[in-house]
Amino acid sequence: MITVLSLSPAIDKIYVIDSFRAGELYRVNNCIQSAGGKGINVARVSRMLEAEVAVLGFKAGNTGQWLEDNILKTGAKSYLIEVEGQSRTNNNIIDKVNNRETEILEEGPTISDYSWQSFLESFNKNIKQTKVLVCSGGLPKGLGADTYANLIDEANKLGIKTILDASGDVLKQGINAKPYLIKPNLRELSTYYKSHFTTDSEILKACREIINIGVKVVVTSLGAEGALLVSENAAYKAYPVNVNVINTIGSGDSMVAGISTGLAKGLGLEECFRLGVACASSNTEFLEIGLINNERVEQLRKDIVIERI
Repeated sequence: MITVLSLSPAIDKIYVIDSFRAGELYRVNNCIQSAGGKGINVARVSRMLEAEVAVLGFKAGNTGQWLEDNILKTGAKSYLIEVEGQSRTNNNIIDKVNNRETEILEEGPTISDYSWQSFLESFNKNIKQTKVLVCSGGLPKGLGADTYANLIDEANKLGIKTILDASGDVLKQGINAKPYLIKPNLRELSTYYKSHFTTDSEILKACREIINIGVKVVVTSLGAEGALLVSENAAYKAYPVNVNVINTIGSGDSMVAGISTGLAKGLGLEECFRLGVACASSNTEFLEIGLINNERVEQLRKDIVIERI
């Protein structure tokens, strides 16, 4: 089973507004709404790949209940702890004319010590049945930057493969806990090193330094340039394929879902990488966030060129 942490879930709303400018009034006829936050996106795509999935996290108010209902509709198990307030809503504005995406992200509820202890009880109960633990997304108010690191420590003691997809101090502290795999994008990797990378060789060197800390695998998404995977023994580059890009939001989550599902099913590392890149590419062809087409994924798996470097 894949256990996905969704500590700060959100309703994602997408508005398509061409030539969007701040300070203007726009009347929108169509709004696409889905259950989101990075963890829920990972869970949904993993379920589309027919993986067994459990989602652990928090819910608040009517929006939180709506989120849990939508998790259950995917066939995933949901163990969301009820907290006070309302779960977040994220607004995404897509401007196809200028090829820009604007995101407005709410903070959401604060997690109390009591609620965190309730979560830990659920975590300790469910983690024993897990093959892959995914720690993905930002943290709600009330939780420290070491939250994922502490949970990764517990999973590592049980021999569970852990995947971390986070940024900033949360990523930095998480790396020190030595997860099995991390998946930063290029911006997040650059922020971690307080540097700017322009070549594959620079990125490879940076990833190998993280491997030396104790992380087993570093997957860096490069947007339109593809992705890199670096492990203790090998490095691969996946080159981009021709897709009709509609919306790139959620592609990183889809990549994590593909890799997680591959690991849970016992695929080799290169094949997990291939599946992850295929899922990320398929996601870009949908306006909805965190959505793939299985037939398209299978075709993309065949078309994607992966080179050992």
